[in-house]
Amino acid sequence: MPTFNIFEILKIAEKFLTSHNITEAKLDAEVMLCDVLNIERKVLPTIREKNLTAKQYSLYQKYLERRANREPVSYIIGNTEFMGLKFKVSSDVLIPRQETEILVETVNNFIKKNNCKNILDLCTGSGCIAVSVAKYNKDISVTASDISEKALNIAKENAELNKVSDRINFVQSNIFESINEKFDIIVSNPPYVTEKEYKTLEKELYFEPKLALTAEDNGLYFYKQIAENAKKYLNNNGAIFLELNANLSKEIESLFKNFSSTKIIKDYSGLPRILQISTQKEK
Repeated sequence: MPTFNIFEILKIAEKFLTSHNITEAKLDAEVMLCDVLNIERKVLPTIREKNLTAKQYSLYQKYLERRANREPVSYIIGNTEFMGLKFKVSSDVLIPRQETEILVETVNNFIKKNNCKNILDLCTGSGCIAVSVAKYNKDISVTASDISEKALNIAKENAELNKVSDRINFVQSNIFESINEKFDIIVSNPPYVTEKEYKTLEKELYFEPKLALTAEDNGLYFYKQIAENAKKYLNNNGAIFLELNANLSKEIESLFKNFSSTKIIKDYSGLPRILQISTQKEK
């Protein structure tokens, strides 16, 4: 094999990925190499003169080929970071997005202000929302549901990885189908991509499970199910927090007109991202 040090290999890798139209070529090259070397990214500048072993070089080449084929880095290395925590991911679950951290932060603030005790996370996927809420709220109990058994297995691993499995109950359920209790909060980042939108997505997204991305009824199916059924699963003064399809925010908000109040929270780009729904206290 050629003998290149880490500095030289990274330059070659960046050029290779750039030639395949990878936008974040430098970052991706570094993240994948750190996984190969089993080090943190901040260590890279301190070992730039070090050479890779033949085994490391071979693995890194495979990583680069996969990324050139537009497979997401998180799937290649098998994990990602969300809310400052490490999460295992595979092609059975969506990769947690930075925008979803706004959803978790909003829920966390509500929990602290309202002394909430239990929460339901619908369509939990990797468990990033359920695990993060449990991690940052020591007195909360979480029920996390998903229709996919494979997704639930990943979510359970992530609960164990982040040491919160004792406070999360995982339930295989088609939305509310197997849910039989009431909660202070219902949170969900449901599938919401329309079939039309799906055809225009970046190539990386086609590696992610379509079941977790797209929704029938022009992207509104899950929102409609939650709007029609959520009150039966909410305690007095309960609240719902939903991640939005920014293109359908007004249509989604209108589905909850029978609730006490709704509020749209925008993301870092100024797009409508979170819908907060409040219920009236029963008399």
